[in-house]
Amino acid sequence: MSFLLNVDVQDTGLCGLTSGGGTNGFSLPMGMPADFSCGGVLLSVGLHPWRTEGGWEHWMPRLREWAERDCVVAIGECGLDVMRGASMDVQMEAMRAQVEIAAKVGKPVIVHCVKAMEQLMVLRKEYVVTCNSRGWKPQTWVIHGFRGKPEQAKQLMAKGMRISLGHQYNIDTLRYLFTCGCPFYLETDDCHLPIEEIYRQASIRLGVDVCRLVSRCNPFVDLFRPVTS
Repeated sequence: MSFLLNVDVQDTGLCGLTSGGGTNGFSLPMGMPADFSCGGVLLSVGLHPWRTEGGWEHWMPRLREWAERDCVVAIGECGLDVMRGASMDVQMEAMRAQVEIAAKVGKPVIVHCVKAMEQLMVLRKEYVVTCNSRGWKPQTWVIHGFRGKPEQAKQLMAKGMRISLGHQYNIDTLRYLFTCGCPFYLETDDCHLPIEEIYRQASIRLGVDVCRLVSRCNPFVDLFRPVTS
């Protein structure tokens, strides 16, 4: 099975730090050296909203450099969190900068959003307008660790976003996503369970074969694709 490892841009170019497990992925007890070759591991790199205090702009040049790498298939986590991090205005500016980088390199965005859906909708609308005015293709935003109800998932998907479920989710949302035909994903996030177990449990709740579920929500088929020379 393929994996995607999420790394905060503040942990790139450093050693001896711990990077977080990301969408459809796992954790590695390491920081990312500047010359890290990826070794077949696919990465998402971004500045988490929890780490936006104290000059987020400083990290954007490094993020732009990493965003160009073939093994980096998504930007993020970035996003909005009213419970932690800098002020909402600062978090929104930091997210604007990161989704612009994603648009320029043509890669999707992994979004962390806690109690800030209204602000997220505002940013998405702004983003689409900006992309259209500059001739960029609006990229997919994936809402990771989604725990909301089906109605909220519908609203997000109507704005060009996709849903990723972790180990805690609304079972009605899982059923809706599986039956509606829209792309959706499963992930480990910060759970200790392997991604295989996340799929197994979801397949039992849906009453379907796990292979059918994997084929139905495999992000490495339609979203996270490494660049090949």
